[in-house]
Amino acid sequence: MKILKILFLIIFCIKIEAAANFDNILEKAKNQSAIKNYTTRANLHQLSQKIKAQKNLGIRIYGDSHMAADFFPNILRNAFFEPNSIGFVYPLQPKYQQNLNVKYDFQDFEILNSKISSAEENYPLGGVIAKALKEGAKISLELSLEKQKFNTAFLFRAPSNTNAFHIKDSQGKNYNLRSNKANKWSYKELELTFPLQITALQKDAQLGGYFITNKKGGNLFLDTIAINGAKSDLWLRWNQKVVSEELKVLKNDLIILAYGSNDALFGAFDKQIFKDNLKKWFKILKKENKDAVFMIISPPTITQKKGKKYEISPYFFTLRKTLDELAREEKMLFFDMHKFIEDSGGKNVWIKQKLSLQDVHLSISGYELMARKMVQDLKKLFN
Repeated sequence: MKILKILFLIIFCIKIEAAANFDNILEKAKNQSAIKNYTTRANLHQLSQKIKAQKNLGIRIYGDSHMAADFFPNILRNAFFEPNSIGFVYPLQPKYQQNLNVKYDFQDFEILNSKISSAEENYPLGGVIAKALKEGAKISLELSLEKQKFNTAFLFRAPSNTNAFHIKDSQGKNYNLRSNKANKWSYKELELTFPLQITALQKDAQLGGYFITNKKGGNLFLDTIAINGAKSDLWLRWNQKVVSEELKVLKNDLIILAYGSNDALFGAFDKQIFKDNLKKWFKILKKENKDAVFMIISPPTITQKKGKKYEISPYFFTLRKTLDELAREEKMLFFDMHKFIEDSGGKNVWIKQKLSLQDVHLSISGYELMARKMVQDLKKLFN
């Protein structure tokens, strides 16, 4: 028991030291904003007023591994409001990914990922599918939120138009999900109390995601649609008709696009193709979120291993400039991770302070610090 107390004390002291270090870094960089504002005063004012109202506020992040582990998003999720719902979440999380408000347990399901699997799988929004390997396969879902009763919508399909999934909630309520047409993505909303148990009633039945909302309390949520290794064109692998319908389910007030690392690391970087793909995706998102403020995040310093050393990617600065141009042309906010790293000592200093890895990724503490910088700069803009 004494050993446990000592361990808790050590962890507590480490957290206090890290928080103090964060405060020092942020204080020194407070007059050096990492955000460029290309959006309108009216849009910013509208967003700031929604944040102040603390009712029906949705933030969504689309991106790659910088966002998929949820360390950066989780700081934002708790910075402007206390979340009372989840928003969209994957049916199951691919390896090394998570949503810190959702706990999954499963057996006899496989995870199909649009990043690595065939486009023939007919991927919905987000590009992740949970596929039952046999009848009786199970998924359990738990939430870390205080409230446990939510409107929960399921995106699903199955080989046969008989019952595809059985849902049982913690109050003992039972429901079946059934599509009118075989192999067609269907949407069903239920009022359920978590935790839930989902049981496949058909082999190869698929889940494409859940929309977990708090209609009575006014939704306050930040959700992420991010995949490790994603490039800016990943959305092209998804069923655009299904995606269009899913985008109508939840409106967003702030939409963040965080791509670029993998575009610069893998293959020759084509500026125009990269820019065109992001513009097309922006146009699709804007159609269903006409009043949303959009932000582009430029990634941390992109390095890649050359022999035994790490060197800056030859495409990094072109990529960074392209993202800045895109933000300006489409009237978005532009958050520059590399600038904040440089303003606070540079990548080598971040590595020494255990805020960054040697490759393109930051440490958990680094992502948390980076998110706090974004919050700091956004609050200054709102004022």
